[in-house]
Amino acid sequence: MNKNILITIKKELRSIIRDKKTIIRMLLFPLIIPAMIIFYGNMYEGIEDTNDNTYKIGIDYQISEEEKEIFNTLKIDYIECNSKECLEESYSNKEIEGYISYNKDSNTYKIYTDSSSTNGMMTSAIIEEYLSSYSQLLTNTYLLNQNIDLNKAYNHFEISYEDLGNSNYMLSILLSISFTYIIMAICMTTSSMATGVTAVERENGTLETILTFPIKKTELLTGKYLSSVILGFVSSLIGLILTITSIVIGKNFYSMFDGFELILSLKTIIGSLLIVICASFFIAGVALALTSFSKTYKEAQSSTAMLQMICIIPMFVSLIEMELTNIYYLIPICNFEQILMDLFTNNATLNNIFLTIGSTIIYIIIVLTYIIKSYNSEKILFTK
Repeated sequence: MNKNILITIKKELRSIIRDKKTIIRMLLFPLIIPAMIIFYGNMYEGIEDTNDNTYKIGIDYQISEEEKEIFNTLKIDYIECNSKECLEESYSNKEIEGYISYNKDSNTYKIYTDSSSTNGMMTSAIIEEYLSSYSQLLTNTYLLNQNIDLNKAYNHFEISYEDLGNSNYMLSILLSISFTYIIMAICMTTSSMATGVTAVERENGTLETILTFPIKKTELLTGKYLSSVILGFVSSLIGLILTITSIVIGKNFYSMFDGFELILSLKTIIGSLLIVICASFFIAGVALALTSFSKTYKEAQSSTAMLQMICIIPMFVSLIEMELTNIYYLIPICNFEQILMDLFTNNATLNNIFLTIGSTIIYIIIVLTYIIKSYNSEKILFTK
């Protein structure tokens, strides 16, 4: 490699290493991934743990032994009151989470819960399940008294279920967010690096001085561009390693990962490395192009903000479970995140991989051609 290019790369990387804020951001940002996996894992476990909750309700009537068995099965604790006023007082004192009032004349059960809260809705659902079970019990008793075979009365046909889904919805969202942060890490680091190519040096008045040295503009530009690519790749590699490690560890602690197989084959590793390399080259070029006309550091930051906005799109695609076509793999940045997810969930196809890498190479050539032409212009180099 050209000596001047190597010197420029070393200079830029050295300046980044000395910039503690950039280094901290580059190293800490990927840590969001394991933190997020721990958060969602605990939240998922918390949702499942609610199935073990005991519900406290009040009733203003005497229950049968059969109803007591239902309460015990559904994990319902109850208190008996002589009047509705007593139930209201118990609810106000938070002794119960809801109550049932029975009108013997109209043979009506009325459920009282707070439907505006999650706990109230769950209490209402468990009370309805109790009443439904009790109604079923009374029906069975009536049929037996009429000498009717329950099996013939109910089992007219059999029902079986087959789950057509191939993944846990929350897990799919979590993986999508994780790979989004990997690509977003590239956007953050390359954008930060790109602002130093002309914006910061133009603002500090050092660009003209550098160009007086025995170095060509193309060599200067190539060195700065490659240093940005290296930084983006390192940042994404840290995020990728943290994602894989977090998922492997999460499988041992969280039931959310039950049945999920992380594909860690040589093909997957090579494919993912190729994708993050392509992403680093492309995003670094786009960041450089976007900051080419920026006169100040703040202006350069604003011009690269759209890159991070685009990174969020695949997360929304996962949320709405949109059916993807081959065209989606031609959309830069979005295709990087999707193909990474496909690789690690064994859903990647050679066609989509070739579409992603092939289109990215074309985009990189277009972006670099634009950058070279732009930075050969005196207007770009010396705009103030």
